[in-house]
Amino acid sequence: MVNQLSKRVDIASVVAFRVLFGGAMVVAVGRFFAHGWIHEYTQVPTHFFTYWGFGWVRPWSALGMNVHYAVMGVAAFSLMVGFYARASAALFGLLFAGAHLIDKTNYLNHYYFVVCVSALLACMPSDHACSVRTWLRPEQARSEVEVWCLWLLRFQVGVVYVFGGAAKLNRDWLWYAQPLSIWLNANTEVPLIGRWLHLKSVAYAFSWAGAFYDLTIVGWLLWRRSRPMAYVAVVGFHVLTARLFQIGIFPWVMIAASPIFFEPSWPRALFKRLRIRWPFVAVDAETHTRDLGGAQKFLIASYVCVQTLVPLRHWAYPGNPLWTEQGFRFSWNVMLMEKNGAVEMRVTDKRTGKTSIVDNSDYLTRYQTKMMSTQPDMILQYAHMIAQNYRARGADVAVCADAQVSLNGRRPQPLVDPSVDLALEQDTFAAKSWILPLAASEPEF
Repeated sequence: MVNQLSKRVDIASVVAFRVLFGGAMVVAVGRFFAHGWIHEYTQVPTHFFTYWGFGWVRPWSALGMNVHYAVMGVAAFSLMVGFYARASAALFGLLFAGAHLIDKTNYLNHYYFVVCVSALLACMPSDHACSVRTWLRPEQARSEVEVWCLWLLRFQVGVVYVFGGAAKLNRDWLWYAQPLSIWLNANTEVPLIGRWLHLKSVAYAFSWAGAFYDLTIVGWLLWRRSRPMAYVAVVGFHVLTARLFQIGIFPWVMIAASPIFFEPSWPRALFKRLRIRWPFVAVDAETHTRDLGGAQKFLIASYVCVQTLVPLRHWAYPGNPLWTEQGFRFSWNVMLMEKNGAVEMRVTDKRTGKTSIVDNSDYLTRYQTKMMSTQPDMILQYAHMIAQNYRARGADVAVCADAQVSLNGRRPQPLVDPSVDLALEQDTFAAKSWILPLAASEPEF
């Protein structure tokens, strides 16, 4: 008996997802070339903030990084047109992950999303229709795909929305309309609506509407009756956030990805309505039906569990995750905080007792300094960079940090214990006792 995961549905929606996602990634890679980000992020810095377990990832030379991104762009294009789509998705995902594992300074939620989607597309036959593959070998064309392919893509897009909405159910977002009050007040020059963006009531409306949107949009998209207006809301929401907050390609990726919740045959119906010849083969519901093996079921279940549990890990740590940032990354915490800070690193020679202040520009770029100043694990890693530099010169030093940080319009507060020698602390999965708790204060903005 065929299990539920191996039921077959129209492949059209999965194919459209592949084409739209691949096209968006071609644009994303092009932006790195156009804006000079490859050089800025991989060649200008002299030190890098690596991820735990990936300290071995280092940038190539300038030529090597340009080749790296060029191959990434070719892989994205190959994925879009369906030329060895699985291999192209795997290659693109590996190259994309490798480029962004170099420095956590540049972490963005949608980079993680791109890696996850690439991994999924590397495991499914999204090029069995409307692809170079089926153009070269028509006998390999298929009109259907196993339903797990469709639902895993839906799940991946859904977790971004649902966990993003759940994370907004906090006091700053709902009670104080922060950080939207700060951000909207900086956009009063926007045509038509700018004159109202400084109003606190508008910030509250945006905050509550944003939380409601994230928590419910998946359901509205899945429900046939509400689907047309829901997708209008998707487009409107993401176009507005793209205009107001300058958050890169993420809004456009989500606009392209959200139709995965439509009926599996939606592209076919759209082509018919537009009177365009449909490039897919006719539906054949009985072709290649099989049960999924135990290993496949285990891998699917494991992936779902990981994607569900990782965003919840912040509950294992004390304190406000927006402040401590323990369990914050890879958890779909989208647009939740406005953090500003300044860090003064003090180095004390253990032999002479002499203390000096580090000039951050000796180690970091201006952008690295900005991002490091508000993130405890990066402050710790920076302290180790400094200590290692002194050890290389034969000095044994203690490195302490005086970090004053403002969260969502609050007055600056100390983020880390200034008396702790961070050079002796290790970055583990355990709670960091040297992070000071957020004082019970309200945003002043």
